[in-house]
Amino acid sequence: MVDAFFIYLYTMLKIVIFIIFVLINIGLANIDAYKIKQDKQIKHGLNALIYLALLVPMFYATQNWYLILSLLLVRIPVFNTSLNYFRDKELDYISYNTTSITDKITNWIPDRIGYWIYHSILFTISLILTLL
Repeated sequence: MVDAFFIYLYTMLKIVIFIIFVLINIGLANIDAYKIKQDKQIKHGLNALIYLALLVPMFYATQNWYLILSLLLVRIPVFNTSLNYFRDKELDYISYNTTSITDKITNWIPDRIGYWIYHSILFTISLILTLL
């Protein structure tokens, strides 16, 4: 009985962390959209370091690599779609003149299977990993 309760609490903690990181990604997308509208440079390396720095305490709190992978994967669909929204673009807009290394590597995937399918797959995998 006690074990089931702690498993429940641990699962709820992971879900709360997942939701917090979804909100963090929305906020970071809003900041980048503002910078783009102001013609300011986006420092992708610094953004990556900040995000990774946010993941470190989550790993120490949970000791769960699946959750960390989940939080890395959820960034792509949530951040990209939110950035498009805040930039007043179509939600499935893909920028081909990006300076982001991640975008340059991964842009070819939605070109082949579609933006929503790709992002839905990533989001679903991320949810599943959160629950492991």
